[in-house]
Order: sequence, then structure tokens, then C-alpha cells
Amino acid sequence: MKKRALKFISLMLVMAVIATCAVIAGASVSAVTGKVYFDNSVTHFDTPHCYMWGGSSGVNKDWPGQEMTKVEGDIWSYDVNGDYANIIFNNGSSQYQSGDLTFSGVGQVAKPNSADNKFQVSWSAYQGETDPTNPTNPTNPTNPTNPTDPSGGAGTVYCQNDAKWSKVYVYMWNESPKVENHGWPGEEMTDIGDGVLEYNYSQKFDNIIFNPGGDNGKTNDMVLPSDKNRYNNSTKNWDIYFSSPVKITSFTANLEETKIYTGTSVTFNVAAKTTAGGSLSYKFSANGTTISEGASSSCVWVPNTAGTYKITVDVTDSSNNTNSRSLNYTVEDAGSLEGAYIRGFANSLNTVSQIKKGASIAFTTDAIGGNTGNGLLFYKIVVKAPDNTQNIAYYTTNKIFNYTPSQLGIYTFTAYVQNSYNTTVTRTYTYTSVNSITENTDPTTPTNPTNPTNPTNPTNPTNPTNPTDPTTPGLLYGDADDSGNLNINDVTTIQMYLAHYNNPINLTLADYNRDGVVKIQDANELQKKLLFK
Repeated sequence: MKKRALKFISLMLVMAVIATCAVIAGASVSAVTGKVYFDNSVTHFDTPHCYMWGGSSGVNKDWPGQEMTKVEGDIWSYDVNGDYANIIFNNGSSQYQSGDLTFSGVGQVAKPNSADNKFQVSWSAYQGETDPTNPTNPTNPTNPTNPTDPSGGAGTVYCQNDAKWSKVYVYMWNESPKVENHGWPGEEMTDIGDGVLEYNYSQKFDNIIFNPGGDNGKTNDMVLPSDKNRYNNSTKNWDIYFSSPVKITSFTANLEETKIYTGTSVTFNVAAKTTAGGSLSYKFSANGTTISEGASSSCVWVPNTAGTYKITVDVTDSSNNTNSRSLNYTVEDAGSLEGAYIRGFANSLNTVSQIKKGASIAFTTDAIGGNTGNGLLFYKIVVKAPDNTQNIAYYTTNKIFNYTPSQLGIYTFTAYVQNSYNTTVTRTYTYTSVNSITENTDPTTPTNPTNPTNPTNPTNPTNPTNPTDPTTPGLLYGDADDSGNLNINDVTTIQMYLAHYNNPINLTLADYNRDGVVKIQDANELQKKLLFK
């Protein structure tokens, strides 16, 4: 019994020694010090927090953990001092946090794979600041200041963020010797308003890439133009940017495609403002030839010759500050087009986005093509009302469709055009039905060189304007179709003439307000006369 007791005591002593060694060994690996990093470019937390647990050190701090420290850009850091197996990044609460993550070690940066709650991350070695506890992660030697390339060549580059990236980064570099403005993805640009961001560089760079914070969506490798150039990340075009009090926030067209056919009607709209105060004037031009000039921020362009065109708007304020934007178009000849092509969709109110409840409106589908078979085009219009009811539509050779909106709200008009071989094209247009139209119904005012005054129809000095008396004996002003009556067909006739249809028209009578020019005001005033007579 005594020998057996001694063996048992010896065994317990050995186990105690082994346990003590294990504790000592554990203590020796628990001394982990260094930094862990978090990339906040996806989640955009106000102040990221770091909660760690699962090792011999317990937790780093009670939930939600320790506030992190901003390093640069979207990178935040936390000084680790202890043994931890797991980590959670959060915004200071349980509302937005990562899932339970395995701690990848110091010197690593965690980038969220999404902005969803309980998001996962991708770990990678952080290439920014020097981590003294991680000699394998020094400052990136490919990003030094090049003493042989002083500040000569400094400048500013701009990005027009029409692609609506949440953040815009710019990466600039030279190949030989290898010099970068910053490690990939570059440096974040500064928002200066109106969708424009700027970046000031201190030395000459040959190449540039814009990106939203990574590879996804980045531009191609591009040659950096000269100082004060701007890149549009939607149109992918460069232009000269003048830091003017005049800011152009958008320059858009009613057609998405930039390859169009002769005779296509394109409506341009520009939104702009000036910090200098006062009014704005707008000049639209095609390859340097003025299309429209004046106070209207919209214009209509109808190219009649094939070729390439640069459409430019120059905006000027009362103090002669200016700014400009451009769009590029390729125009092809419509003469041999076999399939149908919808060039436009107009209405007798000459509105772009509004129609009047209770008004009888003539909608005209401007289509070309069909140069095959019997050469005919067939039309139908499907209307979806605000209550989701639809009309029953059939194909007809009549391009004019009459409709009276009976409800307030959003109407969609889908135009179908079919050639004789049953090849069909469609285009959908949206209007808001209102009790009183408030939008500008004359986007081509005040000048429209595509609608010049007819030299054979000068102002008659013996016939002064008298818009309140359109029934002068012998002349029924407004009777554009020469039918002897005033009706909605006269409004449509004027509209079709202004849209460059070769329809019969009495230009003398079409000049309803008798100012010597047939223009959209004549159709508008006649329309009001018919509505309220």
C-alpha cells in the first residue's frame, strides 16, 4: 500500500509540472503586440470599434470594444496587446457589426465584403504606415518622394462624378523611375460641389486611373492631360475645367443613344447655377454653329446631315463668368434604313414631362425607315394610366394618336412602330397629368436656327399684332390647315411644321399672334383659345 501511494503521488507531481509548463508556454505566446487595421470605405462608420476575445487575455474591453484610431483616408487602426482568437468590428453598437471573425494577426487590414449587418471581411497585409513589431511590413518603398523630380509639374485634376460613385480615388504614377502619388487605390479626391471633385498633385505624373476605391469599376490606364483637365466617369470624356462661379450640375438629352439618324429631334437640358448671383444665359452649339441662345436652359437640335457632332452648352452669368459642357453624337443617313427607328414623340401641348388633365391631346410618333417591302410603317400607342388600366391598341398607318387624360398622376405612352416585314421597335415616354401645366413649353426660345423665319412671309407692317382679335375679316388666324375652322388639327399642323414634317400649312394663318414668325407660341396660344372658348 505504501509503494502504491508513492506511485500515485509521483504521478500527480508529474501532471502538475506538465500543467505548469503549459501555462508558462501559454504565457509566452500571449504577448502579441502590434496594430490591426480596418478599411472603412464600405461601411462608412462614424468611429469604428474593435471587440476582441477568445484567447488567454479574455476580452480587450467590454462591448462594443475599443474605439479605433484613424490612420489615413478610410483606414483605422487598433493597438493589440494580448492574446485574442476572435474579433468583431462595429459602429459602436450591435446595429451594424461584422460577424464573429477569426483574428488574422497584427499588421493585417480587414476590408468588409459588403455593408450588410454581420458582414464578412477579406484580410490582407497593410501596406501603409510602418509597424515596428512587423519587420516584414515596412513602408512601401515604391511610394517615396522622388528627390530628382521636384515640385515642377504640379497641378490639379478634376473628376465629374456623373457615375455617382460614393467616393472617388485617383491613382497617378510614372513608370521609370517608379513613382506613385500613393499606393493603390490612390488618394481620395475632394468634393468641391456640383458633382465635381478635385485633386492637387505636387509633381509631374504621366499616368492616371480614377476608381471608386478599388479595382471594381476603375477606369483604364490613361495618360494624364495637362493641368486643370476634368474626366467624366460616366461619359468617359475629358474636357478643360474652369473653376468658375458658374457650376453646371447636369447636361442631358432626351435620347440615351449617341448614334442617331438624320432628322432625329434631340432635346437638351442643362441645370446650372452661379455663386456670383444674377441671371444665367445659355448658348447651345453644334460643331461651333449656334443652335439656340438666350435665357432658356433647353433646346431642340435636329441634324439633317450625317457626320460626327460635338454639342456644347456655354453658360454665362450676369458678371460674364462662364462654364461649358459637351456631348458627342454620330449621325447616320436615314435614307436607306430598312428597319423602323423612332426619332421622337411629340404632343400638341409641346410639353416634355407634363400633360393637362381633360385636354384632347394629339401625340405624334416621328419614325423613319421601312425602306423594304411595301415601304410602309405601322403605328400603335399603348397608354398606361395612373390606375394601371390600359387602352386596347391596334396597328394603323396613322402616326398621330389622340388621347384625353382623365386622371391626375403618371401616364406612360409606349410607341410601337413596325415595318412591312413585322420588325418592331418600341420606345416609352412618361408624362405627369396635372390640372395646370407649369413647365416651360418652348425649349427652343429665343433663337432656333433650325426654324428660321420664312423670307417669303415677312412681317406685314399694315397688319399689326392683335392677339385678342384673331378673327380679322377675311383672315382666320390660327387656321393652319386652311380648313375654314379653328380646331385641334390646326395646333397639330403647326407642331408638325415646327418638327420639320413636310405637311401642308398656310404659314400666313399659322402665325396666330401675327408677330411675323411661325413658332411654338402660336400653337400654345391657339391651344389655350380652343380650351377656354
